[in-house]
Amino acid sequence: MRAVLIVAAVLLVPMVQADNIARNPAQAPHSGGTASGALETIVVSATRTARAQFTTPATITVIDADTIELIQPYGYQNLFESVPAVNVTGGPRRIAEEPAIRGFSDEQVAIRVDGTRFNYNKGHGGRFLLDPGLIQSVEVLRGAGSAIYGSGALGGAFLLETVSGRDLVEERGAAGLRLSSGYQSNGEEWRLGMTAHAGSDSADALAHVARRDVGRDLLDGSGDAILATRDETASGLLKLGLTPADQRLELTLEQFRNDGRNPANANDFASASNLVDRTTERRNTRLRYQLDPADQSWLDLSFAVYENEVDAREFRLDDQRVDETTFRTRGFELLNTATIAGPGGAPMRLTAGIELYEDQQSGTRNGAVRPQFPDARVQYQALFLQGEVPLPAGFSLIPGLRHDAFDYSAEADFPARSDSELTPRLALAWQPRDSLYLWLEYAEAFRAPSLGELFSDGVHFVVPLAPGQVVVNEFLATPDLRAEHSEQLQLGARWRREQLFDRDLALTLEASAWRSEVDDFVDQVVIFIAGAPRFYPTTRTLVFPGVTSNRNVDARMQGAEVSMTLRHALGYLNAGLTLIDGERANGEDLASVQPNRATLGGGIHLLDGQLTLGANLLFSAARRDVPEGALATSGYGKTDVFLRYRPTRGVLAPWELSLAVDNLFDNSYRVHPNAIEQPGRSLRLSVSRNFDWFD
Repeated sequence: MRAVLIVAAVLLVPMVQADNIARNPAQAPHSGGTASGALETIVVSATRTARAQFTTPATITVIDADTIELIQPYGYQNLFESVPAVNVTGGPRRIAEEPAIRGFSDEQVAIRVDGTRFNYNKGHGGRFLLDPGLIQSVEVLRGAGSAIYGSGALGGAFLLETVSGRDLVEERGAAGLRLSSGYQSNGEEWRLGMTAHAGSDSADALAHVARRDVGRDLLDGSGDAILATRDETASGLLKLGLTPADQRLELTLEQFRNDGRNPANANDFASASNLVDRTTERRNTRLRYQLDPADQSWLDLSFAVYENEVDAREFRLDDQRVDETTFRTRGFELLNTATIAGPGGAPMRLTAGIELYEDQQSGTRNGAVRPQFPDARVQYQALFLQGEVPLPAGFSLIPGLRHDAFDYSAEADFPARSDSELTPRLALAWQPRDSLYLWLEYAEAFRAPSLGELFSDGVHFVVPLAPGQVVVNEFLATPDLRAEHSEQLQLGARWRREQLFDRDLALTLEASAWRSEVDDFVDQVVIFIAGAPRFYPTTRTLVFPGVTSNRNVDARMQGAEVSMTLRHALGYLNAGLTLIDGERANGEDLASVQPNRATLGGGIHLLDGQLTLGANLLFSAARRDVPEGALATSGYGKTDVFLRYRPTRGVLAPWELSLAVDNLFDNSYRVHPNAIEQPGRSLRLSVSRNFDWFD
């Protein structure tokens, strides 16, 4: 199969011609239109090019700023819990939230912010270090994505786009100011934000600052305190954009800070011996450029250069130990899409790109080198090529191929190491009529081992057993750990009707099924006591040794997703079903695979669309088929309700009011495989005031 994919991709290269074929960059060949002529949702996550979502051979969910404002998410679990096959693990502390898609979690899922990588991977630390209020849109790609995103896209990718001055100029006018405040009853959180924008057709600017303070520990559904869940977050964003003819240059400066008193393992229960005063600060600088001349079909160029740095400082209260951690990613990416003559003269797109980036980490403990987070780096060099080829009779083909080379080095006594991966993709689609779209995809994906998985050494944790007896568990470095590699087969179907029952009622149905064979799945094994104890006369302590190490195992995962969307001017109805299972190749269970679940959401628009009422229901099955000793999870249900009022006339027109109740019935539940309960019922209220000038 791999040989066929490579040949298919290579055969595309000689077909590049300088034909000046007219094109619409917002719509791919054979994307079709809706029966009613309504605008289609455009996505970019599956191909790195703009395509109509209905005719993209991949499973994608889009969440826009309007939905985020309606939900008023406390954290990213609230934002993504209705997306099929997607979970946010790590527990209720925002600093611990980690992504999971189709049984792949944390570093097995790629996160990109404004087209740049976010690779932070400190153990027991979260990866969503961005205020949800900054997000303009999110695309969640479910399924193997390494053919275009490289390492880490085994389960898929989250593509987050932050708001820009150009967005607000188009929405609200040439200049404006937005002030907002909010309150959440559970935890007594207060939120304040200010966004200013100004711009024209050729230039724009945006400045945003926000703060969130949780004054009390959150309460779970039983009314018990979830200890050490208070935190304070502050964020800032500055974007400057220039848009001369057919071009876009954008500079972004972004900063995020979280302060809290949490356990050293932020997704663990809190105790007197594990609390740390933690400060986590993320700084990001990125410069993006786009060139898309209307009269040059072979040129649609973009590049990005960026630096993303996370600094964490943890002061442990019981012994005044100070851990300092730095993780930095620097990268560059260049991409061009050419529209050329394909088979029969139909327009075809060829996308080629190069990506260079480096992850670098360092850690100290009380000023000395910390072996648990040693000084190390990994450098990546990648080339990728993809075609979008229309074929006769409504068929189309998307072959893709990417080559990644990566080089590791560490300051400790570890030899340098180099490796490489070739990840192909081939998608075949058929659209026999405007209302039906079918596709079949084979894709490979990989994840290079993280620096921590390869080089972590030293003490992992210490647990007292009895007076004079302790367990000392130590990391065992595994510098020969192999990269994870998966082969995925996916098939899907979409059907739509724009005028259901001869009314302005639009219905879309989507179903997909997939199977992934994973070689060298990285499995962390914690052996609590690994040998006979040793007595130390100086301290009069009997020490039981333990070991934490990483190993490669083979696994397989499979599942299916079904979704339905019904739209009308007066309201909407959404439903989804996720079925997922996984096991090791030897038949043993996997601990982290998400449970099956169903979702149902709906809303109505009243007062000519000024008032929206909505609700989301979530039903999660139990997950009890886990390895011996791993934590099982009970099934649960959860109901959220929303209200938003946006008056368009009268003295209240500049104001917006949102009200939400999360976990309406105050149910107790855990998100698998977390050990900690999620928050119980919470009332959220936000008020915003817009000052718009020069409409």
